[in-house]
Amino acid sequence: MSDIPQIREYRRHQNQRRPDGGPTYRQLPPHRPKPEPRTADQIKDATFVLGVPKEDFTPKIHEAMTLVFHEMDSLRWKLEVCSTQRDRLDAEMDHHATTGLANRRAFYRHLTRASEHVKSTGEPGFLLLLKLQGLETLWREEGFEAEEDILQKVAAVLEAEVPASSPYGYLDCGSFGIVLNISSPDEVKRLGRRLLECLNIPAIRCIWACAPIEGNTPAAAIHATAEQGARRKI
Repeated sequence: MSDIPQIREYRRHQNQRRPDGGPTYRQLPPHRPKPEPRTADQIKDATFVLGVPKEDFTPKIHEAMTLVFHEMDSLRWKLEVCSTQRDRLDAEMDHHATTGLANRRAFYRHLTRASEHVKSTGEPGFLLLLKLQGLETLWREEGFEAEEDILQKVAAVLEAEVPASSPYGYLDCGSFGIVLNISSPDEVKRLGRRLLECLNIPAIRCIWACAPIEGNTPAAAIHATAEQGARRKI
């Protein structure tokens, strides 16, 4: 067996930096407290469980296993921190910063799943597009805070009026999208008209349009069809 000092050489140095100069995960804010080191009795019991006979459990073996378990527990903790960080970043990447709704990246996934559902079941689905006109003028006259306030008001209306089973999000450029699965054209029209009634906002004109969700159709193509329908209403 290698001497204990040689084994200790393999341990990571505190706060060492990556070759590119970036921080290691040891320097990132922890998402959960680091576990307390194992006690001597816990290390002894775990060593016996791993098959080391009691008569061979010498002080040197105990010191070596302490280093091994410390490193193993540290790696497990860092893996949990990294997984939590990854999940948080994934969630952040799927949300629009101003509205808090699903962004285009996340909304296109909903559209893709809806297209797959239509293909497998034949049940109809629609993309309802809500378009805001006048945002650029509002931005020029009153600033971006006024524009963001409008977007947040629309998001609040969608949260209150759209069925919980229907995914919705902000697609940029004043467009909000709603996926309506297993819906009829009349149901789409009723929801579109109700949303316009709720969005009687001065200085902003709201229009709605829809596009059928067809199987094997890319999400971007469905969105483009709805945008074309909105342009025809201008």
